[in-house]
Amino acid sequence: MRNIFHIIISDYKRLTSSVVAIVVLLGLCIVPCLYAWFNIFSNWDPYEPESTGRIKVAVASEDEGAELLGVKVNVGEKIEDALASNDSIGWVMVKSGKAAVKGVRAGDYYAALVVPSDFSENVLSFTSGDIEHPKLKYYENDKMNAIAPKITGKAKSAVQEEVDAAFIETMAKYVSEAAAAADSAGLDPGVVFSDLAGSMDDLDRTLGECAAVITAAGQLSDAASDLLDVSDGLIGSTKNALSEEEKVADSARIDAPKKSSDQSASKSVDSAASAIAADLTKISGDITAAKKDIDTWNKFVDEKLQKKKDAIDKVKGTTDSVAANLRKLGLTALAQKFENVSKKLGDISAKLGKLGKADESSWPEVKAAAEDLVKEIDQAAKDASSIKAEVTADIDKKVEKAVSDANQAISDVSDSLGSAYSDLTALSGSLREAQSSLGHLKAGLGDTAETIASLQQGTGALAAMFNAIAQSDALDDVNALLISDPEKIAGFISAPVGMKTETIYPVENYGSAMAPFYTVLAQWVGALLAAVLISSSIKKREGLGNLRLFERFAGRYRLFLFIGLAQALIVSIGDLFYAGIQCEHPGLFILAACVNGVCFTMINYALIFALHNIGLGIGVIILVLQVACSGGTYPVEVLPPVFRVLYPVMPFKYAMGAMKECLCGMYGDTYARCLSVLILMTLCAAALGLLLYYPSLRLNRMIAISMKKSDVMIG
Repeated sequence: MRNIFHIIISDYKRLTSSVVAIVVLLGLCIVPCLYAWFNIFSNWDPYEPESTGRIKVAVASEDEGAELLGVKVNVGEKIEDALASNDSIGWVMVKSGKAAVKGVRAGDYYAALVVPSDFSENVLSFTSGDIEHPKLKYYENDKMNAIAPKITGKAKSAVQEEVDAAFIETMAKYVSEAAAAADSAGLDPGVVFSDLAGSMDDLDRTLGECAAVITAAGQLSDAASDLLDVSDGLIGSTKNALSEEEKVADSARIDAPKKSSDQSASKSVDSAASAIAADLTKISGDITAAKKDIDTWNKFVDEKLQKKKDAIDKVKGTTDSVAANLRKLGLTALAQKFENVSKKLGDISAKLGKLGKADESSWPEVKAAAEDLVKEIDQAAKDASSIKAEVTADIDKKVEKAVSDANQAISDVSDSLGSAYSDLTALSGSLREAQSSLGHLKAGLGDTAETIASLQQGTGALAAMFNAIAQSDALDDVNALLISDPEKIAGFISAPVGMKTETIYPVENYGSAMAPFYTVLAQWVGALLAAVLISSSIKKREGLGNLRLFERFAGRYRLFLFIGLAQALIVSIGDLFYAGIQCEHPGLFILAACVNGVCFTMINYALIFALHNIGLGIGVIILVLQVACSGGTYPVEVLPPVFRVLYPVMPFKYAMGAMKECLCGMYGDTYARCLSVLILMTLCAAALGLLLYYPSLRLNRMIAISMKKSDVMIG
């Protein structure tokens, strides 16, 4: 601690011995404060009428007016009269829209409002049934200033409200005058409303009769639709039946035998019988050769017996196929011959399946069974050969006639079915079209019935309302008020609802609202200037030995701390008593400024102490980021995502938060939490400066040498 105090005393003596150093110190303490005060004054009341009234906006009315009930109406003149008494903007009345637009382009006016020539006519267009929406022409110059269009934009909304109010007020006035004229003519409002109620009752009865007719028509369409559904179902069943018949005819056409162009039926049957006989003879010969001895037989069983059985089954399949085709052609006797052969082949196949290998004891029995089987195969071959003798040329004629007759019958049936199916399809399509038309008719009738029911409901309600009005004493009171005080009625209708605004934590003026932002900004700039103008390193002096890192850090920081506190006291006291900002808790406001000064000077000093020129650059970057993302000018919610992410870790957030609590009123422990975060940031900055000092020495030296080599920059 002795070394730290020695550094402080030494710095004090050296500074007070130099007039320039004293001037610089005073400048460091005062100049940032001037920045805060001037900005607070410049933003004192920018949105109040005293300020916005100096923003010039041209107004030109080219409205030619219109007539309503014989009365001349000029809404453009009413707009000019209303704006002339409005001091929120500096309205300038010009002669023509062309001159107003020219003034905006030249920069004489920030904006211009032009009432077109047909404005009144469009406003009153509803009286003719051809409604045309009236439009004002508004021109603004965005180049002159970024904020001015926002202010004049609010004025534009105010003009629209003025026009709406003027229109409603005018209409209400005319209604009042019409009521007075009707009263003078002897018209009784009660009688008028009673007549209207009677008319509504008559209309209600007529609508009821119409609804009954439409309901009956809807029921008739339902009955017709049901009949068409039944007819369509019957046609569908018939078409299904015809479809099945067509399938049968197609199957018959496919299965019907075709006449061969290169081979007659007799030759085909003869060839089939010959092939069956030849196959059976070959199989018989193979079995005969195999039963010579036991070894030959057993080899035959292993290698060929199953193949022979398969061959027999194949021959049986051919025989069955030939028999089936002959039966289709009506050759029953010949088909029976092939069926008999097929039956024998089935028995032979079964017996072949029972044969197996033989040994000395079973060989006589196996051999006898094989001999019997050979005899049966030979007999079947003879039966197949005998069929050839019964095949004659008459078969060809019978086959040709049967095929021709079958194909002709199938063709006739197919043609008849196709014609019937086509007729039924056409009839079904016609029924569907009729059914669709009935559906549309029914839907239309339903919509019409709903509309009439809705109208009937409305007419009933109107009749009841008119009757109630006619019998009410309030009607006489309203009529008397319309006649006696039309201005009061017009004023009420033009603005029927008022709004009472209650401000939570009210701020007297915009300058007070911006004071926290400009105050903390001035304090940061002051801390940064101190870090730039005052060296953070300590040269060797008499009386000082080898200083430890902490002693050097704390010894020189006391000077920065003094400057930061001086800046805080000057700017906060100046805000309160010179600028005259609103403040609920002046003492706490000054305390918050002092904590800000300690935090800001420590952050900038620690960066310069540890990182030298790099730290200076980081301090500037932090300043720029805080100006953008602190929420001092715009709500943080409207800022880009990157600024919303940085917002919670910026010192400005908590410094401004503490000052706002002092200005507008405290809420909970917000003030204490903000100061606690700033103190924590101060301690973290000090620790960071000490921790980064030695690791950054080499980098700092390299940067300093490089800057000196440039002969331009200060190293």
